[in-house]
Amino acid sequence: MATGDDIVSLAQKYLGTQYVWGGTSPSGFDCSGLVQYVYGKSGIQLPRTTYNQIMVGASVQPDQLRPGDLVFFDTDASKKGPDHVGIYIGGGRFIHAPAPGQGVKISSLADSYYMNRWMGGRRISGVSTAPDPNALAGEVTPTLDAHELAETYGMSYAFFKSQPELYKKLKEAVAGQWTPDKFQAEVKNTKWWKQTSETARQAQVLQKTDPATYNAQMQAARVQAQKLAVQSGAVLSDKNLSQLAKNMVWYGWQPEQIQNYLGQFVKFTDKEVLGGMAGQVAEAIKQEAYKNGVAVTKQSVLNNAQYVVRGLTSMEQITASLREQSAGLYPGFAEQIKAGADIQDLAQPYIQATAQELGVPETNVSVYSPQVKAALNRVNAQGQPEPMSMTDFTAQLRSDPAWRATQSAQDKTMAVGRQVLADMGLVR
Repeated sequence: MATGDDIVSLAQKYLGTQYVWGGTSPSGFDCSGLVQYVYGKSGIQLPRTTYNQIMVGASVQPDQLRPGDLVFFDTDASKKGPDHVGIYIGGGRFIHAPAPGQGVKISSLADSYYMNRWMGGRRISGVSTAPDPNALAGEVTPTLDAHELAETYGMSYAFFKSQPELYKKLKEAVAGQWTPDKFQAEVKNTKWWKQTSETARQAQVLQKTDPATYNAQMQAARVQAQKLAVQSGAVLSDKNLSQLAKNMVWYGWQPEQIQNYLGQFVKFTDKEVLGGMAGQVAEAIKQEAYKNGVAVTKQSVLNNAQYVVRGLTSMEQITASLREQSAGLYPGFAEQIKAGADIQDLAQPYIQATAQELGVPETNVSVYSPQVKAALNRVNAQGQPEPMSMTDFTAQLRSDPAWRATQSAQDKTMAVGRQVLADMGLVR
C-alpha cells in the first residue's frame, strides 16, 4: 500500500513540468493528468477527468486533510461542478498543474482564490495517510476559519458558497467573528432554512460535500423507482423517473406519496393492456362489472385503476359502486343485489333457458343478451318491476324466429304432426 508521503514525494519530482491541456505524462500535465499519473505510478488507478476523480474515495473535510488526499475546486463559473484538482501535501498546501503557461507548482489553501472556489477533499482507498501535524498551523488558519465555521452545521464551505443567502451569512460570521451559537441562530433564521425540509437540506449538503455518495443514492433511488413503476403499471419517462428519484431522496417520500405520483402515469400499452398492479385492478374491475351486469368503458377502467394505484379509492369502494349501479339497472332484483347476490347468478335460469331453447352455447348468453335483459327488467300492469316468469319467458323464446330453426323446434313440430296423424288414426 502506498503512503501519502510516497504520493507527495513522487508528485514533487514533477515541479516545473509545463501545463499541457490533456497531458498525462512528464512531457506535460493538466491538473487531472498529473493526479492520474502520480497515483498510477503508485499502483492506484484513477479516472481521467476531475469530474470523475471527485467520485472516488471518501469525503474529507478541510481540517481533516492529510498528505496524499485530493483537493477539488470550481474555478470556472460558467460550468457547474469541480474543474480543478490537486494533491494535498500538508501544512495547508497542495501541488497541482494550474493553467497554460505555468508549470506544476505548490499553492496554499490560504490563497483567497482557492478558498473561495473550494469544492471538497477526497481520501483515496489504497493510500495510507497519517495526520498532518501542521494542518492548523500558520498560514492554514485563516483558510480553515470559514470552512470550520461551516462545519458547525455539518456542511462544507462549498455548500455554503452554492447558496447565496447562506454564503452571505458565512462571510458576515467570519468578518464579525461570530460565535458558533450566533452563527447557527442566524442560519436557522434564513429563508432557505425555513423553507427547506430536513431531508432536502441533507440531500443538498451531500450533493456538494460528497457527490460520489449522493450520486450513488440517486442511482439507487432510480432503480427502486423503476421497480415500483413496473409493479404499479406506471409508464415513466426518463425525466419523470429522475423526478421521482429526487423526491424520494430529497423529500423522503413515503410509499403513499410514491404511489400517488405513479398513479398519474398508469397508461395502456400498445397492446391495450395495463401492467402491474394497475393491470390486476383493471381485470378485477371488468370482472366485477360483468358479474353485476354493468357496462364499463375503457376510459372508466383506466381512471379507476389510476385512482386505486394512487390510493384515492379502493377495490372495495369500486365494487360497492358497481353493485349500486346494478341495483338501479335491475330494480326487480334490487333487494337480492343489495344483500350480496350477483345479477349474473340471479339471471342464470334465464340464461340456461335461452341457450337451451335457441340452441346456442351457454357461454354466448349473458344478462346483456336482449331477451334476458328484457325478461329481467319486465314491468307489470301497474308499472312496477316484476321479472318475467320462466313459463312466459320460455313461451316468448319459442315465438322468436330463431327458435324455429333449432333442432328442438323441428323435433317438437314433428311430434305435434305425428300426434295429429295418430289422432286421425293414420299412424300408430
